[in-house]
Amino acid sequence: MTPEALETAGVRHVIFGTAGHIDHGKTALVKALTGHDADTLAEEKKRGITIELGFVFLDEENPDQQIMFIDVPGHEKLIKTMVAGAASIDAVLFVVAADEGISAQTREHFDILRVLGIGRGIFALTKCDLVDGDLLLHREKEIRVFIQGTPLAGAPILPVSAVTDEGVEALKDTLKAIAADVGDRQDSGVFRMPVDRVFTMKGFGTVIAGTILSGEVKIGDSLIMYPDEIRAKVRGIQVHHNKTEFSVIGRRTAVNLLNIDKSLLRRGQVAARPGSLFPTYRLDAELNLLKSAARDLRHRDRVRIHIGTAEIIARVVLLDRPCLAPGDSAPVQFVLESPTASLPGDRYVIRTFSPLLTIGGGTVLDAAPARHKRFDDKTLDGLKRMGGNLEEALEQAVRNSGFEPISTGEAALRLGDDKEAVLTALDALVSKKRIQTVGSAAGPKYIHTETMDMLSRRVMDSLETYLKKNPARTAMPLAELRSTFLHWSDKLVFPAVLSRLEAEAGIDRSPHEVGIRGYRISLDPRERDLAEKIFGIFLEAGLQTPAPESVREQLRLPGERFTKIMNSLRESGRLIPLNDKVSYPRETLDEIECRVRELLKRRRKLAIADMRDEMGLSRKYSQAILEHCDEIGLTKRAGDAHILTN
Repeated sequence: MTPEALETAGVRHVIFGTAGHIDHGKTALVKALTGHDADTLAEEKKRGITIELGFVFLDEENPDQQIMFIDVPGHEKLIKTMVAGAASIDAVLFVVAADEGISAQTREHFDILRVLGIGRGIFALTKCDLVDGDLLLHREKEIRVFIQGTPLAGAPILPVSAVTDEGVEALKDTLKAIAADVGDRQDSGVFRMPVDRVFTMKGFGTVIAGTILSGEVKIGDSLIMYPDEIRAKVRGIQVHHNKTEFSVIGRRTAVNLLNIDKSLLRRGQVAARPGSLFPTYRLDAELNLLKSAARDLRHRDRVRIHIGTAEIIARVVLLDRPCLAPGDSAPVQFVLESPTASLPGDRYVIRTFSPLLTIGGGTVLDAAPARHKRFDDKTLDGLKRMGGNLEEALEQAVRNSGFEPISTGEAALRLGDDKEAVLTALDALVSKKRIQTVGSAAGPKYIHTETMDMLSRRVMDSLETYLKKNPARTAMPLAELRSTFLHWSDKLVFPAVLSRLEAEAGIDRSPHEVGIRGYRISLDPRERDLAEKIFGIFLEAGLQTPAPESVREQLRLPGERFTKIMNSLRESGRLIPLNDKVSYPRETLDEIECRVRELLKRRRKLAIADMRDEMGLSRKYSQAILEHCDEIGLTKRAGDAHILTN
């Protein structure tokens, strides 16, 4: 197949993985199907067994579909290599030797495929030339019983011989039919490729290989090798031994990296876009323990978790029970001894630490969780939601983000889902008032409604605490409240919380202060008497009221007590401050406003000098009064003068 054909968007790659016991003929069968030997290592040739993963294409001209085989080892000591190969396949070519039947690794490989969710495939009864028809029929019945009640229960079972080529063409036709039925992989649009091979090529340097799980990669792209966070740049790309400019989801791909030492790379890493994954030492997951597990799985048991192409030692934290019985399922948190990089929805396999036995697996629910408290209903409910549909998982992801709002792109990355689908689900959650948007120049971000409730309560608590500590004040400085808020949450959320509280009649705010609506300063009997005395001084002063500081000095009051009484008079509406130096009783100010209106009806406009002449006031009072009239909408500026608004 030409590079141009491979570049065509319509070409689908379908990957079959082999599975089965050692010496049952997996590699020989792949060679009979393709004409190519998947065993390429000298040691494999010498020992006659598969040690490493082998990759072979079915060389048939098909403009729509390209079939590839990943040949895996069958030896019990190489199970981790088998899992690394099986992690990215679309279907299985399961091999059972007709002369031996179902064996130990037949069962373990089948268990691995089940927990990885591989539901398509075919069973090849190899070495059929070595047995008679009765035994062949018995083996087929044996397999039918073995796979009964599993997703592969209806898989075809075909006798075949790699020596005589009996059944090879029929097997090819069946493989093509299964491949045609394989649907498109779900694509998040962000490049991600677990690495299963690392090697060097003379004249090219370091090469990594794997199956692309999502997105595409192009020459010149910058990549990060997770979880080690090693930066790399794409120098070249090969698909099916052909150089190409790019490769896409579902394709077996070799990527030549520029100026990077092979020793830094290894199987188990994931090549991905910068910022698209999160190295983590914890994974939340749904765990299904196989019925064939020898015993209960206990809390804090040490296991080997196989995820992507990585094998990691971990402790199992059982979140809702002390132990998990064979055949049961439970939400768990894996505490990893080395980091990994995964996404929700990824499948995994667990094996016992020692001896090495496959005991279960499941699906990742949260790839970067916090540490959980066991037997906590809120935690368990959250994990249930993470395992639900996109809308449920997305709501929980927004809830899990806590006080930090997340963008559409960040939500898509956390779930490993398509950005457009995530945006649609976010809009639905906003319309249901489950989550809320907060503004951003780069686009909206989202925060859970419950989180907004919590932040609103914190703001109200902060206001109440401040007013208790500052009894002379009726409001908290906006800058101080914002500084407190930013210790909890993002700057985008602060104005959203204030707008919400204002709309709910919880607060009053000015450009510089925020107060609790309806809050009143509490005065003791002595302070109430002083308030009446102070108010009387301002009332008797007429139009030229004293500066507040001179009143304080006249009454010889401490500054804090005087401020408290003055604020009480102001919040009650009895005394109106026009600025820091000029205040009027409400009734005096009403009289002044009437006089300004009458003057303007007669004069049409008023300047500060006109006010001084007409009302016998100094510039200080005249300017304060005219600015107040502008503020309440009675007048408006017209050059250096003021005119009526109506």
